[in-house]
Amino acid sequence: MIHNKKNYAFRDPECDNGDVFEYCNLTQLVPNTVLCEGTTALVFRNCNLCNCLLPSDAKVEHCNTTQVSRCSHLHLEWIARGLTECVEDCVHVTEVETVEVGGVVIDTIYTREDAVQ
Repeated sequence: MIHNKKNYAFRDPECDNGDVFEYCNLTQLVPNTVLCEGTTALVFRNCNLCNCLLPSDAKVEHCNTTQVSRCSHLHLEWIARGLTECVEDCVHVTEVETVEVGGVVIDTIYTREDAVQ
């Protein structure tokens, strides 16, 4: 079966042996999310495969295969889809600034970024 310009973001598409995916969005929330487990001879062309882990024999042509750890503080809307909530001082913090008044810390400001792995 040929899957053309389909959006499978944040879910595992139904795959059969030999399926071809062209211009499909298969992005997942967390790095190395297993897709199409147990299928063989899949082909992905010009697809968004961000955070996907495909069967070892899959053929990948001109696809985005980036693995990104996403910070829930930057993507609050994705928590409802299953993104794990980060702690305040999470691994995505790139800078910490404290605000002091009279020598007393009254606030902490965190700068965060998603992390490309």
